[in-house]
Amino acid sequence: MHVPTSSRIFLVLVALLGVSRLAAQELTVLGGNMTTDTGSSYTFEADYRQNFTRYAAGSVSYINEGHVVGHHRDGTAFELMARLPLFKDRFALTAGIGAYYYYDTVPVANGDTLNLHGTSPIYTVSATAYLSNRWYLRAMANRISPSHDIQTTTVSAGLGFWFGRDLKPTKGKLGDNLDVYHYVTDPEFTLFVGQSIVNTLFSETARAYGAEYRQGLAPHIDGTASFIYEGDPEIIRRNGLALQVWAVNTFHNERVSVGVGLGPYIYIDRKNPRTTNTLGNSSAALAPLVSFTVATRLTEHWVVRLVFNRVTTNYNRDADVLLLGLGYRWGGRPG
Repeated sequence: MHVPTSSRIFLVLVALLGVSRLAAQELTVLGGNMTTDTGSSYTFEADYRQNFTRYAAGSVSYINEGHVVGHHRDGTAFELMARLPLFKDRFALTAGIGAYYYYDTVPVANGDTLNLHGTSPIYTVSATAYLSNRWYLRAMANRISPSHDIQTTTVSAGLGFWFGRDLKPTKGKLGDNLDVYHYVTDPEFTLFVGQSIVNTLFSETARAYGAEYRQGLAPHIDGTASFIYEGDPEIIRRNGLALQVWAVNTFHNERVSVGVGLGPYIYIDRKNPRTTNTLGNSSAALAPLVSFTVATRLTEHWVVRLVFNRVTTNYNRDADVLLLGLGYRWGGRPG
């Protein structure tokens, strides 16, 4: 049986975020330069890394490869890494290999754009200098080599934060055993406002809104039902209902949480109707929705949540929907 790429990716994320026995994660934001045969541009990257042992790690990264003539590409990389700690664990070298699922916006002859989706090998090397008990600097280079699209090299540097329960990424301090730690998210309702960006060469934008009900289903697994209104960026006017399953993890006594979700987005696009019913109204259509979230608990009940949604369509109207919201949790667990 064929397993869709997005489903395989989600299984990797569950392994990294949900069922890992270590709590030593690193979150890094980097920026730099991208080069390819057709030119060069900027790049920026958000990298979430899990150290399984002193010598092995896994990572999930969002990479934006900038804009060169005929290509606006970004995507998500999933890698396994070999790690070499040096100088009493204050410095580390890594080399990784994995898969990069990308979205490339390219022009077509009639003036419209085409959204290409594909998977590519990715190869990564990085060097990390730990500056303090929590903060570090990282330099990273990626080689992205798809067989049917441009091949690129990105070089970037940035600042990262160590989320491990212990204060230092030193030997014996790579994380606590989680046998007795079974976090389940309390029920939560959140209202959002933000922006949608259509993946064309002109990147049309609009004000977006959303509402989400979130419920913990099992340790480190959430389910959500969400309404998303993508606004009216002229070439689409889309809204719909999303049902997603999430792999989640928490830090700092459950004050901060991160996660990634996957599920169907049942939408109506009034600017691009798929079919119409007997009353002349647009019929609903279906698209995969992949989402990333970071949340911070303000009090026992109130939460600020940031969600990045990627709508993947089959009619060249992919979109990013970035939402920031205020949520309320209930369920009685101590704050």
